[in-house]
Amino acid sequence: MLKLLTMSKYFFLFLFSISFYVSNAQTKNDSIPVKHWKISGTNSLTGAQTSFDKWQIGGTNNLTVNAKINYDFNYHKKDWSWDNKVLATYGFNRNKRNSTKKTDDRIELNSILSKTMNKQWSYSAYMNFQTQFDKGYDPTDETKNISRFMSPVFLQLGPGVLWKKNDNFKINISPASTKFIFVHEKFTKNGKSFSVEQHETQRLEFGAAAYVYYRVKVLENITIENILGLYSNYIENTKNVDFDYQLNIDMKVTKFITANINYQALYDNETFGALQQRQNIGVGFKYSFHN
Repeated sequence: MLKLLTMSKYFFLFLFSISFYVSNAQTKNDSIPVKHWKISGTNSLTGAQTSFDKWQIGGTNNLTVNAKINYDFNYHKKDWSWDNKVLATYGFNRNKRNSTKKTDDRIELNSILSKTMNKQWSYSAYMNFQTQFDKGYDPTDETKNISRFMSPVFLQLGPGVLWKKNDNFKINISPASTKFIFVHEKFTKNGKSFSVEQHETQRLEFGAAAYVYYRVKVLENITIENILGLYSNYIENTKNVDFDYQLNIDMKVTKFITANINYQALYDNETFGALQQRQNIGVGFKYSFHN
């Protein structure tokens, strides 16, 4: 069915399956002491299908599937805390003409290690890692491959301060953040790729970064999650501020059925230079766990 479903897609399905096993083990095996860890997460699979039969005004049969995991691994002991969020999404659309295109593709890890200064402020060390599962193609030329698994990789590291009200509301500020961009050499053979210069495989930037996380339950069955990342380069285009904003709305229908709205706005002056947006609305299955 899907020649475009490469090894990375099967890797995601494997990861998605393992996540169910881990979550079940976490909830069932109460004999394992987890005094300092607070672990929670969701696994969701949503889809949409459109079919036409002799429909006079026209239309194309198509199927859309999206899979997502969203995990939190938070550790706290005395003055030390370590907050980790793992996000992984993959989606594709298949139509009657046997054309398959990915609709979502993201791997992201946010990690903050902190030591308490007072009730809500802490010293911190921050890391953000982003890449993708599958090949990506130029939207203006769908035959031109411009990315793949682990190319590009975006990595940010830096010390800073963390303001944390609770696990659902926190702000980390890093005034001295290092940003790395890695790409495979094949993508810079004929020119720049994701701001990495021709014939190079990496780019280094130095600037300031901020990370904001806010999650709120507006109703018993509706949860809104906001994730905002900001970055300003000290060396080039200092007046520009890159941002990555994600909005995830989860509307629980039953224990295992959910409706989701996902929106992302991304601006990176060096990589693309224009506002990028995506959105996804779906209904499907969801499994949540927490300890």
